[in-house]
Amino acid sequence: MKNTLSPRVLLPLLVLTLTGVAFSHLNLTAAQAPPAQAAQPPQAGAPPAAPQGGGGGGGRGRGGLPGATPEQTAAVMAMNTALAAENTAVTAARTALAVATFADVKNVAGITAAVEKLRAAELALATKRADEFAKLQAGPNKLNPEQVTALIAAGGNVGGGGRGGGRGGGL
Repeated sequence: MKNTLSPRVLLPLLVLTLTGVAFSHLNLTAAQAPPAQAAQPPQAGAPPAAPQGGGGGGGRGRGGLPGATPEQTAAVMAMNTALAAENTAVTAARTALAVATFADVKNVAGITAAVEKLRAAELALATKRADEFAKLQAGPNKLNPEQVTALIAAGGNVGGGGRGGGRGGGL
């Protein structure tokens, strides 16, 4: 039994795959950005410097963590970078499930196997995310309860694009 995809199914799957790759690249690119420089005291007679975007404040409207220091921002970015392989595995498993689901010929065994692969990938991601978050909270850049709530609300991906896109800014 041949399992081929029709053009009406192949194009949306291709778009879905490319979108996942693009978001993964955005997260990695944002996570590899150099850390924010410490502010230099203004020189005598110089006008005050304009605030820089993406630094410490992380205002609510921009998707950052409220009141985050540059060190906290870097720590969250490092945590997300450590999850890159697991995020990639989840994206691949979702794509495989979509391919199995929208195949021209229904293949229950293939769908079941793809669901199991996605379950395992999501579990691995959640477990590693919990481990990385525990490391962050045990270190000097521990997030306060308001920042943890903002991180949860953002799905763990504040700034840099994330799954939902449009979250650039703070982190």
